[in-house]
Amino acid sequence: SSRFGHGLCPCHSGAPYAACCLPFHKGAAHAATPEQLMRSRYAAYATGRADYIIETTDPEGPHHQADRAAWREGVDAFCAETDFVALTIEHTSMELENARGEVRFLALLRQGGEPVEMREHSVFRQTEDGRWLYTCELEHLE
Repeated sequence: SSRFGHGLCPCHSGAPYAACCLPFHKGAAHAATPEQLMRSRYAAYATGRADYIIETTDPEGPHHQADRAAWREGVDAFCAETDFVALTIEHTSMELENARGEVRFLALLRQGGEPVEMREHSVFRQTEDGRWLYTCELEHLE
């Protein structure tokens, strides 16, 4: 969409959307690291791609919802009322032997004209076929 001027990726990597998160959103490729998945999920929220959010959420995690239609509606509503201003990745780690990754990030959002800071330490799980899924925030595990 035009608000990412010059076709820049909404994940704020500085790369063109077509060469960054779009292939993940289209299912042409899978994120190879937890950071790539986190960025592509942020970009999916920014572009209103609820199905991508749903498909990349760990079915074994606390954020998975059985009622997919209601879940999609909730994601759509969040996307519609939120501007995705900036994303900073603060730390990322990957333990392939444990099929686990973590990403600490700061997202700057705007809701109802008000700035919102969202800082999260996310945990990701790698499936048997090598795909990364978002599981939960670290607090959920402690």
